[in-house]
Amino acid sequence: MMVAALTVFCASCDKTETTDSTGFILYYLGITDIGPSMSYTLKAPAYKGSAPYDFTITKVTLNEESFSNNDNFVINTETGEITIQNTDAMASGLYSISVGCYSNGKFFDFKDAVQVNMLLAVPEGVTVEPAEVLVKMEDENWWETSAQVTTDAEKHVSITKYEFAEDESKEYLKYFTISNTGVITFNPDYKDKIIPGEKYVLSLKLTTKAGEHLYPDAVTFNVISKPLNLLYTPNTVRVEQNTAHESQLPTIQGSEGMTYAIKSVTPEAIDFTIDETTGKISLAENSPLEINQVYKIDVTVTNEYGSTDFVEAYTVTIVDYIEPIDKTTFTYELPTTMYEKKAYTITLNPDFIGEEVIFSLENNTGAIQEQIDNNKIKIDILTGNISISADNTLTPGSYTINAKVVGPTPDKGEATTSISVNIQTNPNKFTFYYGNNIGLTPVTDFANQFSFTNKQKMQAYDFTPTVIPSDKVIHWELVSKKGSQVTTTNGAKINENTGKIDMSGDVGFQTGSMRIGVMMVKATCGNGDAAYSVTMPVFVRTEIKVQKKDPLVNYKPFVIQVNPKKGLKASNVPEITSSNSEFDSSKFLLDYRKEFNFFNIDMIESGNTFTTKGTPAYDAWEQFYLTYTNRGATNTGGKKPISAYDTGDGFKNPDNLDKVLMYIRPSDKALVVNPNVWKSNNGEYANGIFIATMTCKTDGISEGLNDGIQLSPIAVWFDENFE
Repeated sequence: MMVAALTVFCASCDKTETTDSTGFILYYLGITDIGPSMSYTLKAPAYKGSAPYDFTITKVTLNEESFSNNDNFVINTETGEITIQNTDAMASGLYSISVGCYSNGKFFDFKDAVQVNMLLAVPEGVTVEPAEVLVKMEDENWWETSAQVTTDAEKHVSITKYEFAEDESKEYLKYFTISNTGVITFNPDYKDKIIPGEKYVLSLKLTTKAGEHLYPDAVTFNVISKPLNLLYTPNTVRVEQNTAHESQLPTIQGSEGMTYAIKSVTPEAIDFTIDETTGKISLAENSPLEINQVYKIDVTVTNEYGSTDFVEAYTVTIVDYIEPIDKTTFTYELPTTMYEKKAYTITLNPDFIGEEVIFSLENNTGAIQEQIDNNKIKIDILTGNISISADNTLTPGSYTINAKVVGPTPDKGEATTSISVNIQTNPNKFTFYYGNNIGLTPVTDFANQFSFTNKQKMQAYDFTPTVIPSDKVIHWELVSKKGSQVTTTNGAKINENTGKIDMSGDVGFQTGSMRIGVMMVKATCGNGDAAYSVTMPVFVRTEIKVQKKDPLVNYKPFVIQVNPKKGLKASNVPEITSSNSEFDSSKFLLDYRKEFNFFNIDMIESGNTFTTKGTPAYDAWEQFYLTYTNRGATNTGGKKPISAYDTGDGFKNPDNLDKVLMYIRPSDKALVVNPNVWKSNNGEYANGIFIATMTCKTDGISEGLNDGIQLSPIAVWFDENFE
């Protein structure tokens, strides 16, 4: 049996991590599908580190071959936005764009930072019926409304796969599903995300025998609704007697063309009016309203689909006096220390003087305005408290946040203040690795993978981590999971003070076989708000014993990290040896077989998820079976989606290796992972570890390969951020 293992190529930090240990990184969104004669602008990238500038395109490839960029791809040197143009004569295929930029005076070049999939035009005779779907949210089960992709029988178009075209600007794609027969409908899991009054335009990627085709703007889901969810913020106010008053503009959901009207005021008063277009409620100056009287206003909102009455939408209390703003009290209290990548609240001075005021963030620039635009920094317009979310991208340094407060009327004053914020590097920041024992250098790049020929060697190995910097006091924890076929971490322990893994107990080891196991190590430095934690997996492989003519299949590294969006053209070729003098490597066959295990990258919270419906691994398996086979059902125990030899279920894998999920290349036994297929029906990519059992034979005859020698020589690490 095996032992648990940790990550080989990079560390993943859990929810308590506070700093970015990887330096400057540039992030463009995923693959974008476009078609001939289309133009498109890719959004500016996100980044970690100092702000990038002087963007340039350093290289473009088409299907991994150099491509002469004749103004087909143009980058904005200031923002990094990339415009795709002049596409009429561009060949179909996958264009990879490498992007360079400066950050803090240093030039960085990101290989294949952006990928654009140029598809064929949609075949003649393909339509969607209806092209515009009218969705009435008042209807019961409105989310079951659907459209159907159809083909003209006379055109003989055969569609083998239906997908939504990738488009970074349409975050709502995951709100919809498309079946293997071309039925498009809402994903019921996301029905609460659908906004009344919105139009959702979907483009399709359709696969035929000729290739992949783009059907732009194939269908529009027009979600119609009468007015819903009218909200004034604040919706309860105090107004000084004889003073004019205006409400804030309300928010509302529903289809366009809203008109507002006051239905009633309780007690009755004619002094309130409403702007029928904007919904702003007003009270005229010197209105004869009594002190301490509370007026409750019902509002009716109408559009072409109906009217809705909103009871007590706005409440006004008449008072004799409202305290004006004292500018000297408009200050804020900051946390004692603020670290990067942490959530904080900057609280208003509890002694602030001013009533019925509205707070806002105004006149901000640079990184702060960027955080505001991305909703990472917000202000509560009623309490004045400023919140910074944990996923903010502020790097260590000094910043200024500008806030403003205004009174209910000009005579009550206004004030501005500047808040100096110092974001610090966490003093507890660190990284660690265990190294490897298979001769790979540098160990920081190939850390945490170990291979052993027997249990004694494994138990004698010194699993002591290297911590950088070395002076950190770390608390260590071990979280175990099973690996391929058998539980491998029973008895494994960790020294909570040193991080040394103790395998001397009753750990699993399957003599004469090759298996891979995984365990998670969590290391934490510090306590409270400054606590910094890093969680990494460690991989341990047991080698097939060289005996009885059994071959040794040695991949180095044996953990293969793959971006599921981009796939993997080919892994390293394994070294294959045997103690049998008659062994002929040209007759050696290797194929996936059974025991398919998929562990989410967040292994602390999730276990084996391969057979769980709705997960990327399951949906990828199901999509393959339903698209390419005549089986009519998904076999989660079947190897067909990842086999190079299977010919059953009406689909010959050897002739269609570009359509399987991944496979061991028969010619040299390298692993090939096809791009953009390891994902759920909602577009969620696989992020985790895939381990499965293979079988091998040495006679060159594929018949009976399923009954060959069993082994698990490699683990595949799916990471959608892997470069």
